[in-house]
Amino acid sequence: AASAASAASAASAASAASVASAPPEESKRAMLSFALPALGIYLSAPLLSNIDNAFVGRTTGAAGLAALSPATICTDQALYLFSFLGRAATGLVSRAYARDLPGREEAASAAGSPALFAALAAGGALTASYAAAPRMLRLLGTDPSLIPAAASYVYWRGAVAWAALAQAVCLSVVMATRDAVTPLKIIGASCAVNVAGDFLLSAWPLRTGCAGAAAATAAATLFSTAAMVKALRNKRLLPRLRVPDRAELAELLDFAGPLFAITVTRLVGFVAMQRAAARLGMRQLAAYQLGINVVVFFLLFGEPLSQLGQTRLPALIDDVDGRADPLVLERTLRSVLTLGAVGALLVGTAAAATLAFASGTFTSDPAVLAMAGESVPAVFLTVAAAVFAVTVDGTMMASRDFGFMLAQGVGSMLMQLALLPRCRSVSAVYLTFGARLGLYGVGCVARALTGGGALGRALRRGRRRAMERTAVGQE
Repeated sequence: AASAASAASAASAASAASVASAPPEESKRAMLSFALPALGIYLSAPLLSNIDNAFVGRTTGAAGLAALSPATICTDQALYLFSFLGRAATGLVSRAYARDLPGREEAASAAGSPALFAALAAGGALTASYAAAPRMLRLLGTDPSLIPAAASYVYWRGAVAWAALAQAVCLSVVMATRDAVTPLKIIGASCAVNVAGDFLLSAWPLRTGCAGAAAATAAATLFSTAAMVKALRNKRLLPRLRVPDRAELAELLDFAGPLFAITVTRLVGFVAMQRAAARLGMRQLAAYQLGINVVVFFLLFGEPLSQLGQTRLPALIDDVDGRADPLVLERTLRSVLTLGAVGALLVGTAAAATLAFASGTFTSDPAVLAMAGESVPAVFLTVAAAVFAVTVDGTMMASRDFGFMLAQGVGSMLMQLALLPRCRSVSAVYLTFGARLGLYGVGCVARALTGGGALGRALRRGRRRAMERTAVGQE
């Protein structure tokens, strides 16, 4: 009897400790207090891309704007291919930091170390590969007259690819500890460096076009990487640079392997869209470049909501059987999805308004402006679908439902690849992207609601426990 009482007491204490150390339930207002600073961080890169577009489009015309399209495929989209490292760092560090226990800073730092090593290794290899920039551009079917300008952009941006990937991992480490203000300050300062460089190198006193815009971005990348490393050191969160051991590598690959495959399916879609737009003609490609930058800029309004899912839900999923209130996970998920749905409509409207009324900021070519105006409805639908899909994506990563994510990604990619050859306008190219993301978002939500995957099973267990408690209370 004493042994049984002791065991019961220990179980009760363990349950109480689990509840006490689990993250508290948060209101939508508390979520927004994290999401709004995070929004500024995620918008910085596409904002700077649009500033590059404005300087290049105004100083070199439609040809310079068209040259940026294949150039950014080689740089921004290649960096996106390795975005799984930052996402893996978020998942690993957020779980290590989730419980309010002594030494969690050291645990978070150690959890981020394998991802930082991989980022520097991959970034170094990527930087070396850009020596073959002209060949890359020819493989993309780039007009020969655009290759010199596009290659100059790739050379400058490629030289700091290692820093860009390391910065992404460092940013993920900070964000996983639910600090969005520190990186926002750093990114804001780097934006100022970039804009000043764009003005000096692309407008006055030098007018070096694509090369100047890329050099300014490269300088800002080095500045922000150094500042991020310093901030992590001050917070005792800087991951040590070392070769990961077998166990750490296995844990990283558990995240990174599936995420890499998922990222490849998305990158294939982006490349196929650029090639479909290029087949339509140079001015259509310039209009596509203008519009896709607006789409990507506003798509990232969903990233803070994705971060909410990635940083809030893992501990709730793991702790659904130990909490005093088993429905906290369901309410938190509902709040995240509600914010995502409302945000999708608002952000889609803002994207459409930007393309309708601000296209003249990027180009004065009448034909390009006319095609941009025709694309406004398609951009609204695409951005709305994208913001909600990105929000849902965070909940899927929190539950590590990578198999389903990959299956959905491959299926929607094949659908998009089948539709793109039939596109006869820039608007149609955008809509293939919107249809793909809409299908993905609906499929993921349906899986959770029907009890599939780790998230769906945790929701089902939480509801069952709540019903059992209600029944006990009524007795």
